[in-house]
Amino acid sequence: MKDLIGKRVTVLGAGLSGQALAMAICDLGADVFISESRSDLSKDVLDSFDGAGIRWEVGVNSDKALDCDLMVLSSGVSPNSKIIQKAISSSIPVEGEVDFVLPRLNGKVIAITGTNGKTTTTSLTAHMLLASGYDGVAVGNIGTPLGTALREHHDFFVVELSSFQLYWTKKAFFDLSMVTNLAPDHLDWHDGLEKYVEAKSKALKRRRDGAWGIVQKRDLEKLQVTGDLSILPLAVTEPSDFPGIYMGSDCAWIVLDGLKKKLFSYDQVPMVGFHNMENAAMALGGCVALGCVGEGWSSALADYRPPSHRCQLITSINGVTYIDDSKGTNVASTCTALESIKGSKVVILGGRGKGESYDSLAVAVKDNCRRAILIGEEKEPISRALDLVGFSDWIFAADMEEAVSAAQLSSVPDDTVLLSPACTSWDMYGSYVERGDHFCRLVLEMQEKILKR
Repeated sequence: MKDLIGKRVTVLGAGLSGQALAMAICDLGADVFISESRSDLSKDVLDSFDGAGIRWEVGVNSDKALDCDLMVLSSGVSPNSKIIQKAISSSIPVEGEVDFVLPRLNGKVIAITGTNGKTTTTSLTAHMLLASGYDGVAVGNIGTPLGTALREHHDFFVVELSSFQLYWTKKAFFDLSMVTNLAPDHLDWHDGLEKYVEAKSKALKRRRDGAWGIVQKRDLEKLQVTGDLSILPLAVTEPSDFPGIYMGSDCAWIVLDGLKKKLFSYDQVPMVGFHNMENAAMALGGCVALGCVGEGWSSALADYRPPSHRCQLITSINGVTYIDDSKGTNVASTCTALESIKGSKVVILGGRGKGESYDSLAVAVKDNCRRAILIGEEKEPISRALDLVGFSDWIFAADMEEAVSAAQLSSVPDDTVLLSPACTSWDMYGSYVERGDHFCRLVLEMQEKILKR
């Protein structure tokens, strides 16, 4: 990594990934300048740049950013950025975060992407590798920026990758790739579904020779990997003789090298919903494909604690189950939760939309819910979609407090109250985490009051 000593490097974007990149590149001996179009960076962040000798600008991407030998893009930087276009037209090398970091990592790389489920799959894959005696660490979009991994050595880097990161990926290679599922998302950033799928497909196209890829069987054609002999398709059926991962009636299997191996029984998985059984099957199937199988898998799986706000079981009150799926920020994710969790549901929907149609959401609500409680900026568009499919048992709530109270009054024993908004949180909260935490707090406070009666 001595190739950076004395080089002038501009990092574009100063979010968490950009900050980590800037610090890491500075440690490698480069003269770093970081440019951020937003003006709301904290004083602590700017002070950390000053302390490291990193030059910076905020509120603008000026031509100062072009005074460099290399421009490195943090996660989420749009290809429509004018300063990137200027850099390209000026023949300045431009690299995405993945292309800059991954070739410099000290260990094998497992790439995990998908519209939904990638964080759970990433964290479980790392967990099972550790349980099998391998040094695996989860990094990337899961919350630990890639730049922090530059000086680390691990057997495996389990990397959660967004479509934004993959868009800029042109030279990094992966030792195993998984695409959990595909559904429309971030269409404004990618200028349509076709380019979104094209970005996701890079996780498979950038595999090393002979490396396995794991995808849903239904997505083979979209990802253009039909006929690829190094693909293990996941199918909802009892196992056959063909290589793949199979979701049977009560357990998951993998067929590989002519052998059939049971991965787990569904009742061993400490998660809610069939979609999480699929996530677990991909994670454990990936470990088997890598040859990383250890003793005590069953106990390791039982010990796994999934990431918060992803179909997270909160509690049960008077026979009613409460589940936090605040990370359900798009229609596909919420539809999956509604269809995967058994029984009748009272669902809390709404927030700030992503410009999606709510037609499929309305059908899923009609088929799976007793009542829908609608909040946030999108409550009226969602209500209209529900009306169109003949579902009239919905009500508006002014805020989360009112929504939780209404859900409790609307539910009966054996129901599930599910927060899965199908929208972002940005109209009412700073993040889906803040929204989910508030929901959990309200539910637990309600439980405490009931117990005191």
